[in-house]
Amino acid sequence: MRLWFFLVMLFSCSVFADDTNQWRMQSYAQSKQLPDLHHVVDVRLLENMNPPADFLLKAGRVLQCQTCHGIDNIDEMPYDKIDKNAPNFLRLNGYQKLDTFCTNCHDAKQHARPNIHLMKKEDGSIKKETCLFCHREVNEKRDEKRELVDANLRLPVEKVCVGCHLKTPHFNAIEHTDGELTDDTTSSAKKMTLRLKQLEQENTLYLPLSSDNKIVCITCHTPHEEGILGDNNPSSKQVRGDVKKGVEYSEHSWSAVIKEDKRERLEKIAMSLPIYQRIEKEVLLRLPAKDGTLCLSCHEFEN
Repeated sequence: MRLWFFLVMLFSCSVFADDTNQWRMQSYAQSKQLPDLHHVVDVRLLENMNPPADFLLKAGRVLQCQTCHGIDNIDEMPYDKIDKNAPNFLRLNGYQKLDTFCTNCHDAKQHARPNIHLMKKEDGSIKKETCLFCHREVNEKRDEKRELVDANLRLPVEKVCVGCHLKTPHFNAIEHTDGELTDDTTSSAKKMTLRLKQLEQENTLYLPLSSDNKIVCITCHTPHEEGILGDNNPSSKQVRGDVKKGVEYSEHSWSAVIKEDKRERLEKIAMSLPIYQRIEKEVLLRLPAKDGTLCLSCHEFEN
């Protein structure tokens, strides 16, 4: 079970659903029922878990309501009478540090949300379970190009990235994913589509659009780590980078130029932050973006 799932359980514990279950008008001591996704109680804590002394356990290291909750006799209060906004509803200011509350007992590293783009095991073989986060089945023919309609995604392609990633993870994300490239009323859009398709053919590349010809996240970004798809698959073409490291930066002489330009108006910010950094390594992109190659797959600039 992952740490992020524990956070969901804690949230659902503090915000009960509005339904007609009569047991919610009773206490846990009376009903012996817990809210949906609530952490289990009345079970023995694992030997390798050592919570803070404030986390009260029953005899035999058994979890109880007051292990996590600081409200006295909370197990004897009807659920609908519990003040979920009380400062001591969760111990140790749990609301102020909800993302780390679970790590009072659980190891953060073992329960961290996995990076599903890290798809290789130490021996170089593929972690097939990572495929199933996005796909309903594992594709055994990774050397063959598959259109999006055949990818058997769990969600529509325009939504499959959202959830793990924000809808607006970087500048211009909305502008790029909100329009239809092949809009017949826009000559520039038609020109971009032709340019994109020509680039695909000339470079044996894949820059997929949605079923209604809109740009989506994976038009520019590839979700697959380098070496996952076969060399003959157009979808395998991408910039080389280390997914573990993510985007890498290096200092650049332009940093000083930018700082000087902003010095009078933003002196404190300019002197304390690295305003400009040059991207050193990119990851999970179908073409390099730092030199404009990816942008030129759709856009055309005149000197």
